[in-house]
Amino acid sequence: MVILLKVPPKSMFKFMCVSKPWRRPISSRKLVKAHLKLTANDKESSHHRVIFQDSTGNFKVSRLPPLFQRGQKTELFDMGSPMENPTIYTRIVGSVNGLICLYSNLEEPVLWNPTIRKSKILPTFGAKLRRDCSYYLNYGFGYDESHDDYKVVAIQCISDDGGSYDTVVNIYSLRNNSWRTIDKFQGNFLVNSSGKFVDGKLYWALSADVDTFNMCNIISLDLANETWRRLELPRYGEGSYPLTLGVVGSDLSVLCPNCHEVTNSDVWIMKDCGAKVSWTKNFTIDHPKDLGEFIFFSPIFSVPSCQSSKGEILFLLPPVIMIYDSSTRQLEVAVPSEECFAAEIYVESLVDPVLIAHNH
Repeated sequence: MVILLKVPPKSMFKFMCVSKPWRRPISSRKLVKAHLKLTANDKESSHHRVIFQDSTGNFKVSRLPPLFQRGQKTELFDMGSPMENPTIYTRIVGSVNGLICLYSNLEEPVLWNPTIRKSKILPTFGAKLRRDCSYYLNYGFGYDESHDDYKVVAIQCISDDGGSYDTVVNIYSLRNNSWRTIDKFQGNFLVNSSGKFVDGKLYWALSADVDTFNMCNIISLDLANETWRRLELPRYGEGSYPLTLGVVGSDLSVLCPNCHEVTNSDVWIMKDCGAKVSWTKNFTIDHPKDLGEFIFFSPIFSVPSCQSSKGEILFLLPPVIMIYDSSTRQLEVAVPSEECFAAEIYVESLVDPVLIAHNH
């Protein structure tokens, strides 16, 4: 057991293909979780990867550490796509424990582990989802540790001919391999299309007006007890601006532009202490004016970020990967790409979505 824990995930997967006596212990829940804990906490990030989506909907993968090494060419490896008909409209919802959640307007959502090349197509919503009259559809993906279950949340805002809207929230359990409807949140409209997963909860930004991206507060969904909570924004100044949710390290963050020039932006970090939430302005990023509102708040923008040992932070700002240097407060291009429409950081793991659903 101890020796197996030190074997890289891809090699472990090859061992599983040798025979059934090899497959059983390697695919056991206990070993998979222990192996994941070691790889996820690897200080050198040698098992962390960045996955990029190109203009055809297919994916390329790079090791994470080389992105922080200036002047070194980043190698990209083709990964294809688990979708039957990948297009640019295929979206990355998020990544947890090596699983990546994808959705498309044309197909059902998919849970995919690119390390072991296993994917699970989620069952259809059935009558619960009214695709013909949806005003918008937002997803979230996270892990419920208390039930050892991976969950996908689909939030649909439904419009009628009278101009009013209703919200339906469906949640999928991988362990039960089924969807069900849960209580919805009260009022307002979601801004970011994909919820940000932090410490057992999914977070979305809320806007008071469906036609703007100006945030008024944040809501969270606890995946364990499936309850909603409304959170206040950081006190970042007068006026209302389009803000962006992200994750820095293991904390929820908010990116706030300063003034109308938008030549720098503040990054606020949230600490959730149970009944009380506190915000701290962590750092300010100086950036050219043309990197302002258009890039920072476009629908494809995401802020999954990873911090290096030198205090540098990686931002995925399609179509480029940028590094924030805390000593200079500047953004630098790390990986220029004309075909990077989405990106996500994930950790290599042995988590098999097909096996989890099958063993129920």
